[in-house]
Amino acid sequence: MENNIKAVCRSRKLDYHVYYTTCPGDATEYVRSMVNCHKEEKQRFICVGGDGTINEIVNSAPCTPNVEFGAIPHGSGNDFVKNFAEDTDFYDINAQIDGESVSLDLIKVNENYCVNMVNIGFDCEVVKAAAKFKFISAKLSYIFGIVRVLLKRIGTKMKIVFDDGEVIENELTLTAIANGKFCGGGFMAAPLADLNDGILDVCIIKKVSRPRFLSLVGCYKKGKHTESEKAQRFISYKRVPHFRMEFDKPLPVCIDGEIIGAKTIDFSVVRDAFRFIVPKKKQEE
Repeated sequence: MENNIKAVCRSRKLDYHVYYTTCPGDATEYVRSMVNCHKEEKQRFICVGGDGTINEIVNSAPCTPNVEFGAIPHGSGNDFVKNFAEDTDFYDINAQIDGESVSLDLIKVNENYCVNMVNIGFDCEVVKAAAKFKFISAKLSYIFGIVRVLLKRIGTKMKIVFDDGEVIENELTLTAIANGKFCGGGFMAAPLADLNDGILDVCIIKKVSRPRFLSLVGCYKKGKHTESEKAQRFISYKRVPHFRMEFDKPLPVCIDGEIIGAKTIDFSVVRDAFRFIVPKKKQEE
């Protein structure tokens, strides 16, 4: 991949630089420093990595119109790019260079920004468990993570407060707060989500037994839970611009696959917060 990137950039006589990150947070610091050094210039940053790396570079300069971000998927889940058309070739370097950028929203999670999805409860625990299966594919590691978490007690105490006065306070299996549709390497947790509609898609699954949860997994993976009468008995799906959550103690919160801890969270949408490069499609012959 590296040699291909360099070869294409050289052949097109582009002014480019390849930077190798060394630790978590390094991508954020590098992009931020480059943006600060060239504030008036238009810049493009294309990362080779997964959802966490996309999150890092976008968090470096949100709401900066002259900065564009792109991604060559090379992570464990690569869920963010699944929001685009299936024939969009993110691995084509020429298509990346020739691509146009589109304006997309971000989720503000307290002082952090989320590109794709926030997961709390079961999904977050699965991400933690799946990270231990490093030598198999993302899909298999996520499935193994599900099995591992299912062996534990299901249910996390959460309080969700919506702006219209509705309050949900109970043990829940999971809550997913979405900008994009997918998580976990292809689970369509938020089938109605749109990256630029100014709305948070909130999927809430009540505390259920293990057999009941297993009966819902297939529906949840395919994004059919908003249509299924059976699933709607246990799953709430809301679309709002803002809400907040509170916990009895700090809980793990998964933001684009990266885990932080929080006791209270304020969620809101930041409209047109970053520009993302969509690779140019090949002309039909």
